[in-house]
Amino acid sequence: MCYLSFLFDTVVQESRSCVVSVTTEAQFISSSSSTSSDVNSVSSCGSKSHPWRLEAAAGQRINISLLDFTATDRPRDRVTCRQYGYVLEKLNKRNVSVCGGGGAQLRQSHVYVSDSNNVEIVQTPSRLTSNKEQGFLIKVKGR
Repeated sequence: MCYLSFLFDTVVQESRSCVVSVTTEAQFISSSSSTSSDVNSVSSCGSKSHPWRLEAAAGQRINISLLDFTATDRPRDRVTCRQYGYVLEKLNKRNVSVCGGGGAQLRQSHVYVSDSNNVEIVQTPSRLTSNKEQGFLIKVKGR
């Protein structure tokens, strides 16, 4: 399994402030930490009212990738874009979709590199497929 290295990286834990201090070490925001079973909950990090706020050191940029564990090799499961959320960078007024889908070769895909050291991530509420929550991680790393 090629994802064993993730065991040694940091999975961001939800806190009251929803702020992630981005460093040059990879960190992960999990799909399960973003939404509670109550879709209307306003206290969940990653929601529209409480987005994940990523902050890197001054002068650093933030590299954001998606690890989509719902990707499969079966052609009928190929989806052009499975929307997991979006990245908002207020400095340049950019809004970039966090999209997954396709075959297993697309399990990890680049999403965005920021122009500034501050961005926000809003995750769409979990969708249920065959009563199973879709699994994904958002990888963030300063550069």
